[in-house]
Amino acid sequence: MKLSNANRLAGESRAMDVDAERPCPECGALMVEFDRLEEDGALFIWYSCTREDCTGQWLAKRVLRMCGA
Repeated sequence: MKLSNANRLAGESRAMDVDAERPCPECGALMVEFDRLEEDGALFIWYSCTREDCTGQWLAKRVLRMCGA
């Protein structure tokens, strides 16, 4: 299991990568990647709202490999 905080890697305060068209579920502002975890062939990406006064967050799961038949 590999855990990395995008903020620490980039040396930035709140953001690393902007996911295209990822609106905040709380306020509708743009969300940015905040953290990621790679586990069991999947990548879990945690997004945080770009507005300072908003606590909106979102978790996305992406498959890294496909199983063959």
